[in-house]
Amino acid sequence: MYQQDAQHTGRSPYAGPPQATLLRRFDTALPQNLPPEPATPRADFQSSSAIGPDGTIYVANFPGALFALRDSPSARDQLELVWRFHPPTASAFHATPAVSSDGSTAYLGFAAGGFNGPSKATFYALKAPASGSEPQVVWTVDLGAVRVMASPTVGPDGTIYVGNSAGQLFAIAANGSVRWTAQTGPTVKSAPALATDGTVYQASSDGKLYAVSPQGQVKWTFDFGEHLGPTPLLTSQGAGPGGGGGASGVGSGASPTVGPDGTVFIGANNSNMYAVSPDGGLKWLFEAERELAGIWTTPVLSLDGKTLYFGANKGGVYAVDAETGARRWQFRVYGSIYASSVLDSRGVLYTGTTVEHVYAIDSARGEQLWDYDAHNEVWSAPSIRPDGTLVIADRGGLIQVLG
Repeated sequence: MYQQDAQHTGRSPYAGPPQATLLRRFDTALPQNLPPEPATPRADFQSSSAIGPDGTIYVANFPGALFALRDSPSARDQLELVWRFHPPTASAFHATPAVSSDGSTAYLGFAAGGFNGPSKATFYALKAPASGSEPQVVWTVDLGAVRVMASPTVGPDGTIYVGNSAGQLFAIAANGSVRWTAQTGPTVKSAPALATDGTVYQASSDGKLYAVSPQGQVKWTFDFGEHLGPTPLLTSQGAGPGGGGGASGVGSGASPTVGPDGTVFIGANNSNMYAVSPDGGLKWLFEAERELAGIWTTPVLSLDGKTLYFGANKGGVYAVDAETGARRWQFRVYGSIYASSVLDSRGVLYTGTTVEHVYAIDSARGEQLWDYDAHNEVWSAPSIRPDGTLVIADRGGLIQVLG
């Protein structure tokens, strides 16, 4: 699922590649890989891949196709299609699929009607087909006459949590029945995070972080606007990156991360990273360099839980003390980072950028280990497969496997 687990720690159990060599690729811009009725005409990945236990890659693009891919046994430099799913004229937009713990079922929401038009959102549970390239639809849930752009999060009991563009947070049982819904602001674009006590945390465009009980009641809200810091914000009435908003400095398009002690870490459009206690109080805030739609990435927790890593719209990658918010190091990047990072089992941080490069960074020192030219902007988080290869998907519709 998005950022590895229900707490969104961004920590992979696998060691990533010590060097950046292109091993395999899959081009979704080729005519045979485009859906017949695309929701949008451009081949573009703004969502991250999810990796199954057997290394299968699940990734969805803006035209509205969800792909399941594996290594081709006949072509050493290619990925091959296991199955593809596309509801007519519908897309998952920014959403990353989730996979059940046994790897048998993929979950993702799609909205029909285009990016700005009237929409109808449906959430799907899909299984691999017995034959052919069309998956089996196990069940669906009607999410309303809205869009859905948020990634789903799967809890340890199989419950799936997903928000829609009307601010409704759904808790869906593994059999497809809706357990409850909660109102978490006017618009939800990001994946909810799940604490070990069952509390669900959801950021919204109304400037608040919502804490929802395991039974679906809102416990408290944290208002970013009441905690801005001394440095003036940079705002505009125009749109943010890719027209997705956030330039007003209000709210958050990022997903939260939950620490081992229940602290919630969340970046906001005002360029601040926040640490919020489990009772809704502010522990600290860190001011990243000010920019429009400041922080869209989900922070990563170090292996010992003591350091937080995140990319920002200005200033590159930051490492801060998880307890105090003090800066440990800063890895500067010319350009913006909209992609969350992934941390491997050796402590190497992998990050994609808008300057068309993917970096491997030593998380202890903030020093570059390697630099890979992807030849296109990377807005989605890299993923590490069980065999140690790294998967990146770019704005040109290309999936690349590095090793």
